[in-house]
Amino acid sequence: MPRNTARSRVGVALVVALGFYALSDILLWQRIFEAHDLSMFDPEYQTGHVAILVGMMALGAVLLLDSGLWALWFQGALYTLAFGGAEDILYYWLDGRQIPGVLPWLDRSRLIFVRPQRGDVTSLELLASAIFWVMVWVGLLVVLPRIALPLRRGARLTAKR
Repeated sequence: MPRNTARSRVGVALVVALGFYALSDILLWQRIFEAHDLSMFDPEYQTGHVAILVGMMALGAVLLLDSGLWALWFQGALYTLAFGGAEDILYYWLDGRQIPGVLPWLDRSRLIFVRPQRGDVTSLELLASAIFWVMVWVGLLVVLPRIALPLRRGARLTAKR
């Protein structure tokens, strides 16, 4: 499969998976747990929500297996964007709401590393973290083929000798 096609497929797969992951968060957490005041079951919800993410990562890896290392790119990007702030932003944008000024439940997330010394994660810090992770993964999407091409040429030259 041409690498350009694989790169396109993995990018589309990431956007679709992250979108549906955020949508499931809206439908389950907001429409069921918040609506019926079931926050006491938050640990069980979080376990199930992470299981959905792991399932999406596994399914993506299987479907992208013929894309080589792009399958790993998909898994890394989906995981870090889900826990690095992008999914939280999509959660509010897809629901048509503003991101709250303070998001104390994100204080325990290690991938939102743009944070205050004291206090809770703010919407600005959430945006900064999400932008950072999006830039990392888009940058890798652009740079990796340029790195791999010289490596492949070198391998062919070595094989011919």
